[in-house]
Amino acid sequence: MVLSPTLRDEVFGPTAWAELTGLVELLACCSHGDDLAAHPRRGEVEVLVTSWGAPPLTTELLAELPRLRTVLHAAGSVRRIAGDAVWERGITVVSAADANNEPVAEYVYAQTILALKDVHRRSRRIVTDRAMPPMEDVPGIREQAVGLVSFGSVARKTAQRLRRLDTEILAWDPYLDDEVFAVEGVTRVAELPELVARSRVLSIHTPLIRGRTENLVGGDLLRLLPRRATLVNTARGAVIDEAALIRVLAERPDLFAVLDVTAVEPPEPQSGLYTLPNVLLTGHVAGTVGTERRALGRLVLDELRRLTTGLPLLHTVSAASAHLRA
Repeated sequence: MVLSPTLRDEVFGPTAWAELTGLVELLACCSHGDDLAAHPRRGEVEVLVTSWGAPPLTTELLAELPRLRTVLHAAGSVRRIAGDAVWERGITVVSAADANNEPVAEYVYAQTILALKDVHRRSRRIVTDRAMPPMEDVPGIREQAVGLVSFGSVARKTAQRLRRLDTEILAWDPYLDDEVFAVEGVTRVAELPELVARSRVLSIHTPLIRGRTENLVGGDLLRLLPRRATLVNTARGAVIDEAALIRVLAERPDLFAVLDVTAVEPPEPQSGLYTLPNVLLTGHVAGTVGTERRALGRLVLDELRRLTTGLPLLHTVSAASAHLRA
């Protein structure tokens, strides 16, 4: 295991930790990758449990772990830790992304309700104007169009929640079959500009793939947003052209942006994101925080239990799918 003591307690807690240590022989509980590489029993390790801050599993580190066959990652994306060396060795990799994605979907659902109730703008105006804003521009949560840019796990979980609101759920994703959208009761939109132009709330769920999705949402697209629309980004900051976003938000004070992620975190001190009145920065809280992280530990523990009893694992990641996760 490579986890700091603090993160280990957050992810597992006393109950899950007791179950885990009763299920397997814990050879090493390291805070850093260097500790693992130098551990006297590293050659016996068959299963490695990791989370945020875990070291990349390089050829050199894997050479110190000749018996390693399974990595259980108690976090979302495995792209930083699982490179070519892992896949070439045929090591099985499990991600707890499914558990990590639940609170992200809840966050988007909550922000969508607040946007359609015009809470973000109204709260600012009440403070600055010392007056009650008019109700005429509050759209309400029924019969509004919510657009999802990409339709992976978080977007699908979000769509399932949005169905409670009687909203029109739209999604764009050129890599999926029509059946995926139909199963979730979502209207597929063929072109991204059309999705943007139709969405009262536009939520970004695209993974950051260098050279492919960087600055996917640029100024021309952002200018297509309907009057008084709200943009929500919980994916990666660099999926949006941030300089263009700042310009568009300055040009169009009717728009609002809820940004849980930014291209640089936190933004540079001189960034316009700090001064624009139509921006809300929430600092990466959409993913699992606090007690929510126990769900990651439960998923890893369940997979470990399946592994020890010979059952197939439920949350494995392939090299191809790992590349497409945020």
